[in-house]
Amino acid sequence: MVLEMLNPMHYNITSMVPEAMPAATMPILLLTGLFLLVWNYEGTSSIPGPGYCMGIGPLISHGRFLWMGIGSACNYYNRVYGEFMRVWISGEETLIISKSSSMFHIMKHNHYSSRFGSKLGLQCIGMHEKGIIFNNNPDLWKTTRPFFMKALSGPGLVRMVTVCAESLKTHLDRLEEVTNESGYVDVLTLLRRVMLDTSNMLFLRIPLDESAIVVKIQGYFDAWQALLIKPDIFFKISWLYKKYEKSVKDLKDAIEVLIAEKRRRISTEEKLEECMDFATEACGTSLSWTWSCAKP
Repeated sequence: MVLEMLNPMHYNITSMVPEAMPAATMPILLLTGLFLLVWNYEGTSSIPGPGYCMGIGPLISHGRFLWMGIGSACNYYNRVYGEFMRVWISGEETLIISKSSSMFHIMKHNHYSSRFGSKLGLQCIGMHEKGIIFNNNPDLWKTTRPFFMKALSGPGLVRMVTVCAESLKTHLDRLEEVTNESGYVDVLTLLRRVMLDTSNMLFLRIPLDESAIVVKIQGYFDAWQALLIKPDIFFKISWLYKKYEKSVKDLKDAIEVLIAEKRRRISTEEKLEECMDFATEACGTSLSWTWSCAKP
C-alpha cells in the first residue's frame, strides 16, 4: 500500500525535473561560455602557434622551453607551425623567426629592440647589456646597429659571400678532419668550422685553433640555452649552473687572447686603413687610440 502511494509521487517528481533543469542550467551555461570566450580572447592571434586554452598554453609553452632548451624547442615549433610562430616565454608572447629574410629585415631596422632573457641568466653568460642581440639595451643596439647594417649590405655583403664560398671549399678539401672511423662526415661540426672560419676572416683575421675554439663555442651555447630563461631561483643554487659558468669563462678567455693579438697587430700597422674590418670599425675609438699612442 505504502509503495503504491509513493509510486505516483516518484513519477511526479521525476517528471518535474526535466522541466526545471533548463531554467536553472541555461543561464549558468551561457555565463560559463561567455567567461571562456573572454578568457581566451587575448589568446587569439593570426600568427600560427599553440593555443591559449585558459592559460594552459603559455604554461606548456614555457615548460617546453625549460625542458627541451631553446634550440630544441624552437626546432620543435618550427616543425609544427612553420618558420614564423608565436609562443609564450615567462608569460609573454614571443615570436620565433626562422626565416632568413625576416631576420635580415629585423637586423636592418632600428625599431626592434626588446629581446627575451632573464637578467640573472644574461649576467651569467656575460650578455646583460653587453651582448649584441640578447641585451635589452636599446641604446647599445642603436650604437652597434649601423655596423651590422653595413655588414649586411653593399661591399660588405659581397665580400661575405666570397669569403663563405672560399671557406666552404677549403673545408670540403679537408673533410678527413670531420670524418669518423666509420667514414661518416660530422656535418654539424663541419658547418661550425666553416662559420668560425668565415667569422674570423670577416671580423678578426687572426690565426686560431679551429677544433679547440669550436668546442668552446659549443659549450658556451649549451650554457646560453640552459640559462637564458631559467627562473631566478635557479641561480640561488650555485652547483646547478657552475659547469655552465665555466664554459662561458673558457670561451671568454679564448676570445680575449684573440682580441689582444688583434690589438697588437693594429698597433704595429703603419696605416690603420690597411687593416680595417668589422672588429676594427666596431671598436674604432679604442683601437684608433691604441694605434695612435703606439706611434711616435
